[in-house]
Amino acid sequence: MKINNFFHSFKEILKFNKIDKNYKRLVFFSENNNYSYFFKPIIDQLILKDIKLIFVTSDTKDIFLNYNSKNLISVCIPNFLFLQYFFSNLNCKNLILTMPDLGSGIINKSPFCKNYIYIFHSLISINVAYKHNSFDNYDIFFSPTKIHTDEINKKFGENNKKTFNIGYHKIKDLKDKIENIKQTKNILIAPTWGNDSSLYSNIILNLIQKLILEKYVVIFRPHPMSFIKDKKKILEITNRFQSYKNFILNTDKDNNEVLLSSEILITDWSGAALEFSLSKNKPCLFIDTNQRIRNKKIEKENQILKTTFEYICREEIGIILNDKNIANLQNLIQNLKKRETHYKNKIIDFKKKYLFNIDNSLDVTVSRIIELSNQ
Repeated sequence: MKINNFFHSFKEILKFNKIDKNYKRLVFFSENNNYSYFFKPIIDQLILKDIKLIFVTSDTKDIFLNYNSKNLISVCIPNFLFLQYFFSNLNCKNLILTMPDLGSGIINKSPFCKNYIYIFHSLISINVAYKHNSFDNYDIFFSPTKIHTDEINKKFGENNKKTFNIGYHKIKDLKDKIENIKQTKNILIAPTWGNDSSLYSNIILNLIQKLILEKYVVIFRPHPMSFIKDKKKILEITNRFQSYKNFILNTDKDNNEVLLSSEILITDWSGAALEFSLSKNKPCLFIDTNQRIRNKKIEKENQILKTTFEYICREEIGIILNDKNIANLQNLIQNLKKRETHYKNKIIDFKKKYLFNIDNSLDVTVSRIIELSNQ
């Protein structure tokens, strides 16, 4: 039965207002399942530790709506106007989000909410890959790496925001899943979205064509946002190659299985590349395009670009693809396989150098959330 978004949202707000205040020490919000899957390990651990919480979503098919636990109450508000009203008047202790642009109209701040906490759902830069003021309204950051902590401190000053060096639990989560996922020889091509995406580069067309003709199975997986922002370009690419049996378009909302089962990942500036390399200890192949900049106050020549985590990853644990070496793509791929141990050791050292709490980030995340809920 189709949910009437208007009346359902109204009832859900009334339900939230009646919930015991002990649950309102921790409130999570997710726009849709893409982000809910990121929250799942954290929330599962909190539930196991008998911590009460509320999960708010605007997705009527969210995974947390089917949870059956006395410690979790789910609230679904799909109507946009009611969602705005809800967050403008939200009364809780801690609101935990993975969403940028807090206070910009979609999720407004409430005078009745004590802490707005940002947890990174991607390892890309907050200074470059998002709008200039995207994170100004957050009170607390759960930082994944030394580079992100430096970014936060330089942007806001060490005394203006609370920053906890937490790590990035998804790396270990992905690593633990690898042994249960069948490995393939497939090559995954996963460009990011927007004007700077390699979707708009001739390189990606040449690349796909060459791989297909060399009998590789090519999985083409655009970013979920591309199906909204780059529809025409995706259609152009799929129409060109859909007649080839070894070309597959992947539209799964959860990218874990296709990411972990693929032997090689080719992308441009997608955060998925960093997760692939750091969980599988394999380098990515990066298409040579301009860095993705959404902060309009940063020019393409700005030296700050070279200090971002995504730039450093490309330089230290990646291989840049351009028109010249694409001509020798077969040799490049074979060389990558031959030097597997070399790259593995290099990436392990890279993680030790930059990432916080590599093996226990989830535990640290959960412990810090519990501490904040008790303060």
